Amino acid sequence: MPPFIKSDINSKLLNAVLFQLGWFACVLGGDVIAFAVTVSILCIHKALFVDKRFEWSFIAAVALAGFIIDNSLAWLGVFTFQSPSLLLMPFWMMCIWLLFAMTLNHSLIWLKDRLWLASVLGAISGPMAYFAGSKLANVALSTPPTFSLLSISVCWAVLLPVFFVFIRYQEATR
Repeated sequence: MPPFIKSDINSKLLNAVLFQLGWFACVLGGDVIAFAVTVSILCIHKALFVDKRFEWSFIAAVALAGFIIDNSLAWLGVFTFQSPSLLLMPFWMMCIWLLFAMTLNHSLIWLKDRLWLASVLGAISGPMAYFAGSKLANVALSTPPTFSLLSISVCWAVLLPVFFVFIRYQEATR
């Protein structure tokens, strides 16, 4: 590991920065850019961050959960995507789920033992991310958007703590 990453704070900061850069690249760049950036960040993640045996299966599980949840929300009309896709959600959004999953064991791990705070932050930051994404990409929230934002808020208030419960379970059984 490079010397500047050895510090726990630097490691968490780099993980958060990589996620934010990846998020913007996915939202603004579309599927091809999202794929290239996500693969690059996955490689960096493997080289610098992976320290738990279950991490790759966890990342895959979170991405699968995101795929199911976002497609369900799209099917329910919470938001719609303007770009054509074989799925309801575009590929770039799936990439965001992979990138997000990489933060849970690193820059967001401090929430693992604060499930109530994870719920509150999920309820606030989840809809903020979707709202920002809707302004930057071809995503439309329902009319009125309050329905979309409240639906997303409830999902993330439950979802984020569930991810940390899963991490705790994995750590306890390994």
